[in-house]
Amino acid sequence: MKDYPDIPDSLHDRLGDCGPAVLSLLDTWCGMRNGNLIPGRHDFNPARVSRYLGKLYLYKFETDIGDFVCRLAGEEINEAWEFRLKGKSFRQVVSEEHHESALNRWRAIIDQPLIQYGRFTEKGRQGGERVGERLVLPLRGDSGKGEFILGIADYKVSQADRSWIKPVWDNVIRVPCADIPHVRATET
Repeated sequence: MKDYPDIPDSLHDRLGDCGPAVLSLLDTWCGMRNGNLIPGRHDFNPARVSRYLGKLYLYKFETDIGDFVCRLAGEEINEAWEFRLKGKSFRQVVSEEHHESALNRWRAIIDQPLIQYGRFTEKGRQGGERVGERLVLPLRGDSGKGEFILGIADYKVSQADRSWIKPVWDNVIRVPCADIPHVRATET
């Protein structure tokens, strides 16, 4: 039996060597689509990824301020940024320096829509490897359009290392939602 039955093989192949936290959220998101291009915010059942709740974040784009606002951030996310993110604007989280680039990326995620995955590895001083992953997914709001960003960040290092955990990474994979086939797991 396939470990992540709702992730289409073509998408799994395209994203490479994702860790279990990323694959779990991606499988949940794919299963929530139910024939839609992107799933709705109210379709998200956190119980399906309960093991990884500390790594999740949810933002909503607020048109009146032209920015995303954090609605939910797990404890590991708060630790990574060294403050509580809930209620903060995206600008406050990523800083003025990185805001424009990060905002453009996230707007594309809900406007096109698309998913974005980034993985960063670095050799440690004692020969080990540090790995960080982020997956960012669009969700529909009550308007029927993309309004929310659901994401997961998995950092397998000290999360207070600001020189390593950057707000905007290079080397990201972006997959248009229109290119993601629908897959439904069947019970046997």
